[in-house]
Amino acid sequence: MKWFKWVILLGAVVFAVYLNQLHTVVKEEFSKPLASIDSHLDLKEYPVELINMLLIVEDQSFFKHSGVDFVEIGRVARDYWLYDKPIRGASTITQQLIKSSLLTREKTFERKFKEGLMAFLLEVSFDKQTILTRYMNSVYLGQKGNYEVRGFERAAQFYFNQDVRALPLERLSALVALLKGPSYYNPIKRPQRLLQRQKLVLHLYHTNQKIVK
Repeated sequence: MKWFKWVILLGAVVFAVYLNQLHTVVKEEFSKPLASIDSHLDLKEYPVELINMLLIVEDQSFFKHSGVDFVEIGRVARDYWLYDKPIRGASTITQQLIKSSLLTREKTFERKFKEGLMAFLLEVSFDKQTILTRYMNSVYLGQKGNYEVRGFERAAQFYFNQDVRALPLERLSALVALLKGPSYYNPIKRPQRLLQRQKLVLHLYHTNQKIVK
């Protein structure tokens, strides 16, 4: 079975080259400065309440996983197979950042596998604070014409004409609610949808242990 060992070795070499290429792409992308359309706050400048809302709703294990939350993926699979619950998203904030920055939204196994690898490589290359700051400053939160609302600071100005640091909990919850779908939960066109989502965000915020002190 000598040929089999050579096949395994060749496969390992090919995968190592592929991984190195992905690592280069990730490091180059996230070493670039943010674009002018993004927000530009440091993490410490964002309200701790907003950070906790975001983590509680989107990625409670953010500071524990290495890019992919296999425990959450297991829960989703369990709920689907054993309890007949609909498939829900299990993407971490790191994966969401990779997808929005480097990948398409096509729902294929190949794209998801690549997303997971690149999320791991992003965590290897940058610390958690850098990743979270990048996400909070660049996440897509709406659009008007050709103007894209990127990041929580710009969203606060766009929707409420206020600095994000001056927003009360109700308005912070509205910004986090928009992550689920800025168009679907558009506060001007669909205020009732947004209100229902806000209530859920606030409920989760008040009933879960805070992640950042």
